Amino acid sequence: MTDSNRSKSELNQILGRLHAMQEATDDLIQIRRFDVYGVEVLQVRYDQVNKLWTIMEHRQAHRFQFDDIDLVAIEIYDLLRDVQLTF
Repeated sequence: MTDSNRSKSELNQILGRLHAMQEATDDLIQIRRFDVYGVEVLQVRYDQVNKLWTIMEHRQAHRFQFDDIDLVAIEIYDLLRDVQLTF
């Protein structure tokens, strides 16, 4: 698998998880954790009422808010990739 295909695959997996958060009906706030090598890197919250995404990145204790699912996916991908390249 080429790097380009791997990147697309990883982005599609992230988008799949984010779409599942949008479609979930069990709670108005959906939370998912993303990890690398078994270590949690970030947490994503989706507020279904306000349609806002919040990413809480653990390494630098940053918090980002978005209203666009594509931007959320790209930010998650970048944060996870940064950790992968560190090791």
